[in-house]
Amino acid sequence: MDKITVDLVCPIYKGYKELSSLLLSLKKQQKININKIVTPITNSNDQEFCDTLNFVKGNKSITYFIVEKDEFSHSLTREKAIKDYCSSSIVVMMSQDIKLINDDAIFNLVEDIYNKKTVYNYGKQVCTNKSIEKYIREKNYPNNSYIVSKENVDDMQIMAFFASDAFSAYDREVFISVGGYGGYDVMMSEDMLYSKIILDHGYKKKYCSNAIVEHSHKYTIKQLYNRYFETGKFYAQVKMFDQYKSTNSGISLAFYILKEAIKHFDIKTLLRWFPDMLARYIGMKNGRKQV
Repeated sequence: MDKITVDLVCPIYKGYKELSSLLLSLKKQQKININKIVTPITNSNDQEFCDTLNFVKGNKSITYFIVEKDEFSHSLTREKAIKDYCSSSIVVMMSQDIKLINDDAIFNLVEDIYNKKTVYNYGKQVCTNKSIEKYIREKNYPNNSYIVSKENVDDMQIMAFFASDAFSAYDREVFISVGGYGGYDVMMSEDMLYSKIILDHGYKKKYCSNAIVEHSHKYTIKQLYNRYFETGKFYAQVKMFDQYKSTNSGISLAFYILKEAIKHFDIKTLLRWFPDMLARYIGMKNGRKQV
């Protein structure tokens, strides 16, 4: 098989050092040809923004555009990058803080899109921190790949639309033809929104367990609350998900974490479990009241 040509989109907020590390790891990727790297850069009006801007200006492989902080949108900024700046038939979306684990991660992510089996794929995320996030990753990103179509929605309910743009791939022609993110301006879960759109149009998406990246955070309780507050606002704004069951999946995840922490005698996670779960629940509940 010839190399698969892709464009990459990586939104940047400060973090030019992370971008530098990511660019080095891209050179090790096999069986792909990177046509273009597009980096929407959010203006933070500080020295780190200036350093990031100077870094991308000095790298000929990068195409960039600047987004003012109050204009940044998880959906519309990515949509602009894909529609206006990309040209390859496949676009890989990634976060600045991921680390590619295997040298064929991008190839494995895009192969089924290239072969016209699916139109939207996302990869496996692992967390190296011994934390609640580690167990969440294990639950949400299993070892076996699977394809989701419209026919699976009744059984899977809200989890049919689970995805992550931290490491994902789009069929660009399909993205444009279905209207991108449907005109929604959202600050969270644009990946989930797009999953719903393409499944409704009769297309398929895939979870690729052999396309692996490390993606770890260390959220404070306040940061976690704010994150789930924004997620709650997303559900309040995007009413199309109201018809699907989600409570059972949330409860199942919470008790999976508790069980694993007990099994591994993970005292740190056990002490964090209740305030962590409470911050998520209250944040989501309060966020849903905002729109």
